[in-house]
Amino acid sequence: MDVEQQLYNGRDMFEASFRSASIGKAIIAVSGHCIEVNAAFAHMLGFSQQAMLGMHFSDFTYPADLKADLHLFEAVMRGERDSYQLEKRYVRCDGEMLDALLSATCIRDHSGAPIQFISEVVDLTERNRVRTELQYANAQLRQLVVTDHVTGLYNRRGFEEGLAAPPAGDNLAILLIDLDHFKQVNDELGHTAGDLVLAEVGRRLSPQVRDGDLVARVGGDEFGVLLRRADRGTASAIAERIVRELGSAFHVKGETAQIGASIGVSCSDGSHDPRELLSAADDALYAAKRTGRGRWKLAA
Repeated sequence: MDVEQQLYNGRDMFEASFRSASIGKAIIAVSGHCIEVNAAFAHMLGFSQQAMLGMHFSDFTYPADLKADLHLFEAVMRGERDSYQLEKRYVRCDGEMLDALLSATCIRDHSGAPIQFISEVVDLTERNRVRTELQYANAQLRQLVVTDHVTGLYNRRGFEEGLAAPPAGDNLAILLIDLDHFKQVNDELGHTAGDLVLAEVGRRLSPQVRDGDLVARVGGDEFGVLLRRADRGTASAIAERIVRELGSAFHVKGETAQIGASIGVSCSDGSHDPRELLSAADDALYAAKRTGRGRWKLAA
């Protein structure tokens, strides 16, 4: 087989591959206009193949993604690279967006001057849809892992993760809350009533803190609050509000119960180990309980 025949065969194979490819393919002039597109690419964008001939790739590129595409295209034209790959959005003929992966390769003549580009386009819409759904499902699962099912607050794991990664430089405060007479509710009214009380405690706690603070149920009848950007005055005021709020009567299953709470408070100046703060809050909590309950105490 002579060289000319080999060239013809190679050209035929390229054209057959170009036409029948399941991914989008296009031959793009150095001006950025479509010289030829295959059926898959035209179908992807909702145009006829004939309609796409002569269109500039900017005509069907999502405007916000055009700058990145042009930057890489022009780098190839300057001879800085021979190809590029880019995730971008296209605009279909019906105005809908399409997520795609573009791979563009420059064909040059013997002198190195660009002649045209061969572009391959893979539709990423389904992949991105699945990825978004997985991210959402993982976020939901993650929320379940760190949420207490009785109160809807964070659980101990969520609280400990919050302690492990406090914002750098913030003044932190930790409040540890122990319900004073919760065992009596369980003993006299049953565990269902106890769960109702715990849920009510959760509802009462949340309004007493600020946006960005973390409230958790860390044990059976124990709760924790992580206050960010809080000095001693702020922490003390919140502790006072919580003692007052939880000291009012709970109404459950037709009965009235006085629960009350004791609170230990510890504060940092932005340099303390959160674990040390937790230990100091725990010591302050037991000091508060020893002095009569239904009160709060600030760690030294």
